[in-house]
Amino acid sequence: MEESKVKSLSKALDVLECFSIEQPELGITEICNKLGLYKSNVHNIVATFEKHGYLTKNPLNNKYKLGLNILKLSNIISSNLHERDFILPHIKKIANETDEIVYYAILHNKQVLYLDYACTSGTIIETSKMGVMAPVYCTATGKAIMSCLPKHDLDSLMQDEFNQYTERTITDKEQMRIELDKSRKRGYSVDNMEHEYGIKGVGVPILDRKGYPFAAISVSGPSLRFDEGKVEFFASLLKQHKEAIERQLP
Repeated sequence: MEESKVKSLSKALDVLECFSIEQPELGITEICNKLGLYKSNVHNIVATFEKHGYLTKNPLNNKYKLGLNILKLSNIISSNLHERDFILPHIKKIANETDEIVYYAILHNKQVLYLDYACTSGTIIETSKMGVMAPVYCTATGKAIMSCLPKHDLDSLMQDEFNQYTERTITDKEQMRIELDKSRKRGYSVDNMEHEYGIKGVGVPILDRKGYPFAAISVSGPSLRFDEGKVEFFASLLKQHKEAIERQLP
């Protein structure tokens, strides 16, 4: 009986996780096809979430999207991310000194989860990445974290398939280990248009008192502005703030 309840809860959570930036609205049939569930099951789950404000229906197409109660929970989480309180001022300073976008991210479920960003008023940003998940192996923040992970944790990430996002994405595992070793030795990582065409990034890991990379910060922008000199400048600036942040950690 208890196992049945857990499976039902798991299915319900799977329904919520179907929604994404790429697919913000989904119909019952689409959810069924994604999860391989019966329509009656999905309908009951969706109706319950709708009743409690976690899903809402678009009357124009009868599809569902995440409800405002999700945002309420998100705000509770955000207000309790205590590290954010002293990391945010640093990424704002970096943004002012570089005129580029600066991100703060953590490792979550084998992906990078962006928790915050900062940019100047003159910086063009099409969409905020806050709350967005991205591949760990082809982003500046992700590679920065990977470069300092314990062997066991890194080996776990290396077991997953590395998908090709651009012609520069490193998909060979041995080549990736060489890249991470290079990042570890120089103290920063580089995303050389490996996730998005035309976008480069420089990242550094944030280590806790035990030396574990619990987060990373990065500078990101158009590749034409990231020549070798700028990369070195961004890396040096990030390292300065990384050290200041780590000194503030409890």
